[in-house]
Amino acid sequence: MPIFTLPNHVRFFYEDSGVPAKEDYTTFFIIHGHTYHSGLFKLLLPVGLERNHRILLVNRRDYPQSSPYSAGELKVFAEGPDEARYAQLLNDGSDLALLLDRLIQSLSLPQSGVAIVSWSLGNVFGLPLLASITMLPVDTQARLGLFVKRTILWDAPCEPMGIPFPPGTYHPFLDDSTPVEDRGVVFAQWLTSYFPHGDLSKHDFSSLNQQDHDKTKKHSFEDLSREELFKIIDLAPGSRCDTHLCSPPYLGIEKKIMNKALYDPSVRAAWKNMKVWEMVGDQNPWNVIYCWWTWQEEVKAANTQDPAINFTVNPGANHFFMWDDPEGSMNKLEYCWNN
Repeated sequence: MPIFTLPNHVRFFYEDSGVPAKEDYTTFFIIHGHTYHSGLFKLLLPVGLERNHRILLVNRRDYPQSSPYSAGELKVFAEGPDEARYAQLLNDGSDLALLLDRLIQSLSLPQSGVAIVSWSLGNVFGLPLLASITMLPVDTQARLGLFVKRTILWDAPCEPMGIPFPPGTYHPFLDDSTPVEDRGVVFAQWLTSYFPHGDLSKHDFSSLNQQDHDKTKKHSFEDLSREELFKIIDLAPGSRCDTHLCSPPYLGIEKKIMNKALYDPSVRAAWKNMKVWEMVGDQNPWNVIYCWWTWQEEVKAANTQDPAINFTVNPGANHFFMWDDPEGSMNKLEYCWNN
């Protein structure tokens, strides 16, 4: 499997679907979330290739075959201070931007275009990728500005997007009725469920189903063997780095980065050919729906000439649309690309 090492010696594992039959293909550069690494998206590889897309799946730092964080970097995740945390997220974003730029060159990707796709907690790294563009060398800025036509924010949860939980909400890791040692298993069941909510168009929090999943539908991965499951997950990075990003001390930092990525005029000007989409499965856990609503309200309030984010819903999809329905997922990625 390919590994790309940047000039600063940070290395990234990535998986490549291969070159499509047609020359003017679209490339989707996908950034994974918490625990579930690039292997989660492997079912998209043959679907994308068949449809004349090239798909690049990257493992973030601290995940298999990519560079681990140093002891000093892990201390910043755990302890701060805020200035160091902000700088570290921007540096992680710039490393991903440099990786994408180098892959554009080394793989001879066509100018027909690239979409940056970040899923779940991966949005904490996808947004810094966008925000960091003005920090990059001028030729890199120009190349990314030319090639990247879309950014797709997929199922972003509220807490690592700088959006605090409303009072009294349910979350498995905050549930005192569940023993601490059992919360990881309960969280996995909760996250992989399908939740039938009320009328989401009203933005009424009471319409969100926080705990009672649809018992007529299987959890994602329910029939997957333990051996197969461990081909798509890595539990170790959670406590070292990723889980810290979901904690209250990061809220202000993540909000600052999101505003820079989506509303800073110089950043948006550098991404001159790019439109931003958020796509959300309407049977996700409540915290994903709540992020979607909050972003819609912020975009409306900003009232910019071009919306900072465009929105589309994946009807009937939970948090693992790419696994449970890879064809449907590819349909929606194509929709975001074409609109």
